[in-house]
Amino acid sequence: MTETNLGKCCVCEKEGKTVRNIIMIHRRATVPGHGWGCVVCGLPPDGAIAVVCDACFDAKKEVRVVCEDYPCVNKRVPIDSLAPEAFDHDLTKHDELRT
Repeated sequence: MTETNLGKCCVCEKEGKTVRNIIMIHRRATVPGHGWGCVVCGLPPDGAIAVVCDACFDAKKEVRVVCEDYPCVNKRVPIDSLAPEAFDHDLTKHDELRT
């Protein structure tokens, strides 16, 4: 099995095999097409993501930076530098969420 390298933790900046938690940020990424999206509602893969080590994830520490490109490229930008508009699902297209 190949080990995945997600680069530096977006909280403590440590690298290694415990950086394995991917967090979807509900704001647009700086590089279109290099983030999260949704095939159900047609959301393009433009959502910002952060990668966090197990220790920071378990401690629920606040994300300081997000991935500027794919996580393994190891470029990070401050979360505050992202556009302020929300990037989120179109809930009208998610039947599984309707009650």
